[in-house]
Amino acid sequence: MDDAPRIGDLEVDGDALTGDGATLSELADELACGVDETTTAEAPSDGWRVLRRLESGAVYLGSPVDADHRTWRVAQVHPGEQPPVVRVHPDTLVVRPSRAERRQGLVLRWPPFVEEQHDPSELAIDIVNAGTTRWTPENEGFRAVGALTAPGGTEFSFGWVSSAADRAVPLDPGEYARVPVQLQLLSEPTSLQPGHYDLHVVVVELGLRLAEPLRVELTAELVARQVAKQNRHRADPASERRAFDRQIEAEQLRVGARRSWPEIAEVVGSAVSDDEALERIAAVLGTTTEHAASVYDASLRAMVMADADRRDEQLQELIRQRDTLG
Repeated sequence: MDDAPRIGDLEVDGDALTGDGATLSELADELACGVDETTTAEAPSDGWRVLRRLESGAVYLGSPVDADHRTWRVAQVHPGEQPPVVRVHPDTLVVRPSRAERRQGLVLRWPPFVEEQHDPSELAIDIVNAGTTRWTPENEGFRAVGALTAPGGTEFSFGWVSSAADRAVPLDPGEYARVPVQLQLLSEPTSLQPGHYDLHVVVVELGLRLAEPLRVELTAELVARQVAKQNRHRADPASERRAFDRQIEAEQLRVGARRSWPEIAEVVGSAVSDDEALERIAAVLGTTTEHAASVYDASLRAMVMADADRRDEQLQELIRQRDTLG
């Protein structure tokens, strides 16, 4: 949905932004869901429609709160709950341009010294404002991810975790930001073979891609170095599986905590120490203080509706990687 408009960070069906919609209860009945009435106090009673359906089964609903349909209230149906329940997000969100619109004027360019860099895991790339006006970030990051394919190949996938260090910066015409390329290697290091590859680069939050891939050569020495690097930190399968289980459990807890954010905020706000806050969060979620720490350390971004998508995707990817261990 690269060309789709967004409400907050959520890419939505553009056609869904027009029309009259229905009442929230009518739409919930169509979706065979209940409604969490504690979240609807100041929400519109009508104008609701489906904004997007995800492959995970999650459904996003929305209703405009102004005449020109620029500001919206959003709700989400979580398929993992039985029965499914619609919960309305407490804040209003504005319609934002698509990623395709946001990256207009920006291009990727290799620095002059790239030909001297023989190891693709040590490359950097320039994000250049080739337009005629200043480009100003809107909560985007400049994380550049590189993926290898066979020469001529175009299909690849990758995962990433954004951080404050990836924060984008304003760029006047002609200015550029030089950022490292985070190379994504094959999940099984021993399957990496010497030879020629195409290196594709994507600035993930903007969907900005390198126009043509860079042809790179992985020598036997480079392959051995990468395999050694990954194996050095590679645990035995049983230990890896236990580590994945711990990550999955923590991620499931963070996903589930979204339903309890108001109560968590209330109990944390009156706590006088970190230990007391952890104990109170643990009581709310019915877990241990150790597990509660993963929720306590979460940023405010975890409350954004679109972050639920990223959480679901990360959770499914963790489960997939664990299951490949056998």
